[in-house]
Formats: sequence, structure tokens, C-alpha cells
Amino acid sequence: MPQKSSKQPKRDKNKFANRIIAICIVVTALVTASIIYEYHRLEIPVTADILTVMFGFWGGELLIIALRQIFGSDVTKKNETDETTSGGSI
Repeated sequence: MPQKSSKQPKRDKNKFANRIIAICIVVTALVTASIIYEYHRLEIPVTADILTVMFGFWGGELLIIALRQIFGSDVTKKNETDETTSGGSI
């Protein structure tokens, strides 16, 4: 039976995070499209409150992606390689 490498759990974690981000973006796009469609169908101008909510949705998605980049494995991996090449932290 093949043994799992030490990178396997981290790879699974990255796949899970990527899937969650993709699902959130799809749901946000569907909500935005349905709101725009309903306002267009009823010929009602989109109010500032609705626009604020939609921009909040998309801002939340960007925040999730930014936090993943900040706290993701890419950043910690870079810090570990910097410490080993520089001889340790100061």
C-alpha cells in the first residue's frame, strides 16, 4: 500500500479552500444575476441599498481570496525558505 507523503494533507487543504472559494463566487454571481434580472424584468431602477448589498457580496469574496493569500501556505512556505537561507530569524 503506498504511503502518503507529508505534502498530501496540505494539498487536500488547498483543494478544499479552492473549492469553497469557487462555490462562494458562483453563489454570489447567481444572487447578483437574479437581482439584476428581477429589477430589469419589473423595470424598476436598482436602489442604492441593493447596490450596496451586491458590492458587499463581491467585497466579501475579494476579502476571502486576500486572506487566503495572506494566511495561505504560499506565505508560510516563503517565510520558511527565507529563514533557512538567511541562517535563521533576527
